[in-house]
Amino acid sequence: MASLSPAARRRGLQLTVSLIFAVALILFFTPILAAAVFGFTLPGRGVSFESIALALRNANFVPQLLLTLQLAVLSTLASLALLVPTLLWLHLKQPGLLRFAEWLSVIPYVVPAIALVSGASLFFRAVLPGFLASSYSLVPFYMVLSLPLVYRTLDAGIRALDVKTLFAASASLGANPAQTLFTVILPNLQPALLGASLLSVALVLGEYALAALLLHNTFPVFLLQIGNNQPRAAAALSFIVIITTWLLLMTLSAAGSARAASPSTSRKARRSARAAASPKGDR
Repeated sequence: MASLSPAARRRGLQLTVSLIFAVALILFFTPILAAAVFGFTLPGRGVSFESIALALRNANFVPQLLLTLQLAVLSTLASLALLVPTLLWLHLKQPGLLRFAEWLSVIPYVVPAIALVSGASLFFRAVLPGFLASSYSLVPFYMVLSLPLVYRTLDAGIRALDVKTLFAASASLGANPAQTLFTVILPNLQPALLGASLLSVALVLGEYALAALLLHNTFPVFLLQIGNNQPRAAAALSFIVIITTWLLLMTLSAAGSARAASPSTSRKARRSARAAASPKGDR
C-alpha cells in the first residue's frame, strides 16, 4: 500500500482538526441554544418573553443581582490589590519564589468548595462568629477561587514587561518607585488587569456552591430557586448570563488583539519611564 504524500497527510490532518472543532462547537452551543429555545418560547404561542417578565417581577431578583455585582466588584478589586504588589515584589526581589507561588496558586483547584467552606466555618465560628453571617464574607472565598486565573493572567502580563529593567531605567532617569509603579507599570499592565478582572467577574457571576453552602442569597442561588417553580424563566436568565459572560471574554480578546496591534510594550514602557522621570516643564 503506497504511503500518503505530504500534501495528502496535511489535508487529512486539517480535516481531522476541522471535525474535532465542529464537534466541540456542537457540544458547546447545543445546551446554550436549547436553554434559549426553552426559556424564550411557550407551547402553542411561539417566541415569548413572558418568562423573563415573571422573573423580573420577582421581589428577590434585583436585590440578589445587585449583591452579586457588588461581590464581583469587591472580589476583583481585592484580588488585584493583593496580587499586583505581591507579584511585582516577587519578580523584583524574590524571583526564586515564583515557582513556589505559582504552585500555591493552583491549590483552589485541588481543594473542593465544601472542604474550603467547612474549614473556614470552623475557624471563623471560633475566632469571629459574626463574620460568616454577612454576605460580604463571600469576598475572600471568591478571591481564593479566582486565584489560579487571576494569578496567571497578571503573572503573564508582568513577565511581558520586564519590570526589573523598567524600574532600573526609571530610577536612572530620576523617578522614584511610586512614580514608576503608577506611571509606567500599571498603565502598561492594563491588558493583564482587564483580563484578570473579567475572569474574576465571570467566576463570581456563575459561582453557586459557596453561596449555597454559606446560606447566602446571590444571583446563582436565585436562578436555582426560581427554577423550581419557573424553569423557563431560569433557563432564559441562564442564557442571558452565559451570553454576558461570553461578551466579557470577547472584550478581553479584543483588548488583547488591540494590544498586539499597538506599538510594542517595551517601547511604550520606555517612553512612560522617561515621561515619569522628566520634569513637568521639560519638553
